[in-house]
Amino acid sequence: MDLYYNILSPPSRAILLLGEALQLKFNLISLDVHRKDYVNPAFKKINPQHTVPTLVVDGVAICEPGAILIYLAEQYAPAGTTYYPPDPLRRAIVNQRLLFECGTLYKCIFVYYSPVVLERATPVETDRQKLIEAVGVLDGILQHSAFVAGDCLTVADYSLVCTVSMLVLLKFELSPYAAVRRWYERCKEVIAGYTDLTQRAVTMFQKWMEQENSKG
Repeated sequence: MDLYYNILSPPSRAILLLGEALQLKFNLISLDVHRKDYVNPAFKKINPQHTVPTLVVDGVAICEPGAILIYLAEQYAPAGTTYYPPDPLRRAIVNQRLLFECGTLYKCIFVYYSPVVLERATPVETDRQKLIEAVGVLDGILQHSAFVAGDCLTVADYSLVCTVSMLVLLKFELSPYAAVRRWYERCKEVIAGYTDLTQRAVTMFQKWMEQENSKG
């Protein structure tokens, strides 16, 4: 399996971490922002969205991170594991959390912080309020369960914990969200390789920011 990824991408890290848990061996192909690998015609032919992560299996490209996580769990998770539970209702909850992550939380983080990170501009207060509301929703989800889709670790936790790591890196104030903080610390303990991979991403992000600032 070819995995096109960038370690700065939280969804890419989610795939790498699940792959480690499932003991999978990817053919890793890192795409570089500065070389504009994302808009390379060869990659756009594979994935017209030209986004990472992109997983290619037997010539078929899977482009959305939630779809990749679900495929890997269905195809490779041992029987009896909870990464993507067999019960349709529990799967629906996992799916809902994945859709919330990509359609709401990740989007709110990107919209609010992009002006700061990419343009060194002043963020918009209304965008901050939307982000606060989204984090509050996650905190509500976690009020009565150990993980985001119940009391067992699922692919939704892999996806959301990597997205929340962006908030930590960008110094978003998480102190009002006790349930999110408890869950985040729990995921750091139970997801193999999380700390090392996240630290690698932090180091690369800092170097990337230095390069961007030197241009200004």
